[in-house]
Order: sequence, then structure tokens, then C-alpha cells
Amino acid sequence: MTVSSYCPAPLLRPGVWCEAISALDGLPGTAKRRDGYAAPGPGAAIRWIRAGARTVASVLGPDQAESVLDHWVDGPGSQEAYARLRQGKPCSLTLHPGIQHLTWQARPVRFLHLVAVNGRPPCGSRHRLRLLLTGRPTDAR
Repeated sequence: MTVSSYCPAPLLRPGVWCEAISALDGLPGTAKRRDGYAAPGPGAAIRWIRAGARTVASVLGPDQAESVLDHWVDGPGSQEAYARLRQGKPCSLTLHPGIQHLTWQARPVRFLHLVAVNGRPPCGSRHRLRLLLTGRPTDAR
């Protein structure tokens, strides 16, 4: 029997971990993770950040919204961030709608492949990927 018959999938797979974090301006310790996404690659990570920035741009002032849409969503900003992720470097985008700032950050990682044991999910039935994507603050879990 070969090793591949014991472990059909690789133990580690490359990906990009993305987070959306909000904090009140000028108040340390108020940062909260609002959302997280395990992207399979840099392209998916950039699409996730662009979607969030596009949504928030609707509540920004006209000058900041135009800057975000022209530079980051539709322009070279997202291409530069994509290149950074492909080089193994992190990237981020921070917007300031009102008294808080929102930061989307992405960094290359290696995800550990978890397997089902005895027909059960790897982390039990209460830990599913959908819980990660709910957007609830970290301290609410």
C-alpha cells in the first residue's frame, strides 16, 4: 500500500485568508472582525474585497467614492493588490465612512485539509464553513 492510498488529498493547500475589520476612529481596542473568507486564490480574494468596497462606496462622500471606484474597484489598485498576493505578500484596503474605518485585508496562507472521520464532518456538526461567512463579530461566537 502506498502513502497516496492513505491520503488521497494533499494535507496543505494554498489559498488566501481574507478579513473585513471595522474600528472606531481614534479609539484603540474597538476593532472587530465583521467577515472572513477562505479564498482559493488571489483572484477570488480580490473579487471579495472589490465587492465589499463597491458596497461601502455607496455611503461614502462623492470624492472618496469616486476615488475608491476609479482606483481600487475598476482601476490599477486591485491589479496591484493581485500582484502582491501572487508574490506572497499581504494587501489591504481601508475606507473611512463616518466615524469608523473599514479594512479589508488578505494574506496568502496554507489551509490544512480536514477529512471526515467515520462519516462525520471533520470538526463536528456545529462547525461549518457557513458560520465563518455570516459576518457576525468575533466576540458574538
